Amino acid sequence: MSETKDNIQYIDQTIRDAQQSLWGNMMTTDMILPIAATMDKVGYKAIGFSGGRAGTVATRSLKENLFQRCRALSKIITATPLRSSVSSWAAFSFAVEPAAANELWIKLMVSCGIRSFWFCHYQNLLERERHLMKVMKAEGAEVVGGIMYTYSPVHTDELWAKKTRLLMDSGLVDSIMMEDAGGVLMPQYTPGLVKAIVGEARGVPVEFHSHCNLGMAPAVYVEAMRGGIRALHTAVAPMSNGTSLPGVENTIKNARVLGLTHHLDMEAVKTVSGYFQKEAETRGMRLGVPQEYDLSLYTHQIPGGMMGTLRNQLAELKLSQRLDDVLAEASLVRKDLGYPVMATPYSQFVGAQALFNVSSGARYKIVSDEVVRYMLGHYGEPDGPVDQNVKDQILGSPKAKKWAAWKEPEVTVNDLRKLAPTLSDEELMLKLSSPEGEFRDKLRALYGWT
Repeated sequence: MSETKDNIQYIDQTIRDAQQSLWGNMMTTDMILPIAATMDKVGYKAIGFSGGRAGTVATRSLKENLFQRCRALSKIITATPLRSSVSSWAAFSFAVEPAAANELWIKLMVSCGIRSFWFCHYQNLLERERHLMKVMKAEGAEVVGGIMYTYSPVHTDELWAKKTRLLMDSGLVDSIMMEDAGGVLMPQYTPGLVKAIVGEARGVPVEFHSHCNLGMAPAVYVEAMRGGIRALHTAVAPMSNGTSLPGVENTIKNARVLGLTHHLDMEAVKTVSGYFQKEAETRGMRLGVPQEYDLSLYTHQIPGGMMGTLRNQLAELKLSQRLDDVLAEASLVRKDLGYPVMATPYSQFVGAQALFNVSSGARYKIVSDEVVRYMLGHYGEPDGPVDQNVKDQILGSPKAKKWAAWKEPEVTVNDLRKLAPTLSDEELMLKLSSPEGEFRDKLRALYGWT
């Protein structure tokens, strides 16, 4: 259905971001296929499908092939576009990988049935982003330019307008998506944000994607609709709330109060919702419940999924009692690094560095390769100023000297194929997604791939 003044379109995140947020990407193919035909009948604008890093989880933890899952789903889901994701810096890891890996990922996913991609404009890697957008266009896919929201002194409405303008200047974006992965967007700030983005979108549709970490996303969606947003990301009720997204059923109720309509098949929605409720209960999986408001999230902005990782790491170090210290340190590290968006991979950098600073007893005594490379600009220039003293300390370390002369290797898709001429592209991509083994060793030796 096309957008109209009073019609709200919905992008379903049940089998993508919702299950990632609540189940840690542990939703299996056999949990999706039985309900896929009904999902296709709902009338969504698109259905979210996993990206590259989720593919590594499927391979390692579930012993599944994400490409096979995509092909199987695309044979059933034919009326609704399946949408996958692309990160501008890497296909599979938190390191900076050659853009050729993302190119191959895009080509493979299109061959498996993906018809739409979104990628996130986090910091400032515009050259890589434009290159990948051209690949998506060449493959006939929709291009959704994502802007990742965060809360900080430097992230103003003017900055969001600038980011939107930069995406639109490429001439390659079919729609814009504002994603609030941390769930920190406040309802009172939503009207200004909507105005800033829509004002620079030049008539291109704008989507909102917000998580419920603080329980405010449903109210944010109301303000977004009041401001003219007509495309929202949701999940069915049992897979909503918590650190997931708002429920489609409740969002439709709120939209109705505003006099806004939809074209979804509510009987199909009810069937899908009931199916995942039963699956969660049968398999002992977590159901989303509303979160209590926690003001401390604004200081550190560590995502919900990372909290579990931090707790586990502190427990292993017998430092569980230091969690509050690590969270307080995370807010300082984030400021030192120029207020990066607290989403993958930057939230991992900040959280890990805060843990190092607390556990070692000295700030920046231990620094990860990723933080060194961040300070060298390998992940793009930050939106805010970095602390110069911290930068000097980090870049004065022996580890920094190793990376100082690094340049992104010039690697083509054909170069990747030459690593194993007898393998199909799919087999090659599965090999490349492994952080260990002969293929990474070859790439390190030949191209400096980390």
